[in-house]
Amino acid sequence: MTIAPPPPPDTQNLHWADAHSHLQDPRLAPRLDDVLSRARAAGLVLLHAAATCEADWPTVAALADAHPGLVIASFGLHPWFIQEKSSAWLRTLRALLADRPAGIGEIGLDGRMNDGLDAEREAVFLAQLDLSCELALPASVHCRDAWGRMLDLLLHRPPHPAGLLIHAYSGPPDALPALAEKNVFISFGGTLTRPKNARARQNARQAPAGRFLLESDAPDLPPDLPDHLEPFLSGPDGKLLSEPAYIPYAGQILADVRGESLAGIAAQTTAAARRLFAPLIA
Repeated sequence: MTIAPPPPPDTQNLHWADAHSHLQDPRLAPRLDDVLSRARAAGLVLLHAAATCEADWPTVAALADAHPGLVIASFGLHPWFIQEKSSAWLRTLRALLADRPAGIGEIGLDGRMNDGLDAEREAVFLAQLDLSCELALPASVHCRDAWGRMLDLLLHRPPHPAGLLIHAYSGPPDALPALAEKNVFISFGGTLTRPKNARARQNARQAPAGRFLLESDAPDLPPDLPDHLEPFLSGPDGKLLSEPAYIPYAGQILADVRGESLAGIAAQTTAAARRLFAPLIA
């Protein structure tokens, strides 16, 4: 399938934002035109593409240039790929950010790597976090199995001048008010659609108003689709790939969890994305 069917009547005319994706991923590249067509058909008006390593920075920049008004970009070193960095990575990043509207990301910590590089990983994260504060640019943050250290770092700093997004937030619900005071946003996506993910749903219920967004994390973290929604792309392993067109479905789950209307969730999350990513929007 190349184009999604029209959205159901109750989702038409709603505008959505995808706060975190990797549209540059090679798994999406051969069908990217279809992915973007489905996104537009589903009401997506803003797609944030986050880079992961120096090698994909040019591709992310080209995507934003090719789709002005729809795709916005961030550049950074993901904690999975710090071994691939060049000696000039930070200078290159600074120069790239001076050349175009962009954020910083995806950056962060990951306690599941078991490669002996946690100290270097934290140093790379902090260098990028400091740069985002210096330049007053929003940053997109990854955290997995490192919540104690992440919260210690973020909650002992001043509020971020532009805002941080912790994507696919899986941290403790009781940290949400303190994070909001530090100008931190969180986002939900495919994991929220999984009925057994009680932590995601608790976080979705307790997220402070104006501080939550929706994301696809495309092509990873796909949703659990109900029978009436047809899957689009699959990876080489046959498993479903995530893409922005699934955002309205995640939005419906978020609306159900919070006891709000779908239109209200669309408006809130899109407004929050525009507020957070304002420096990236030309």
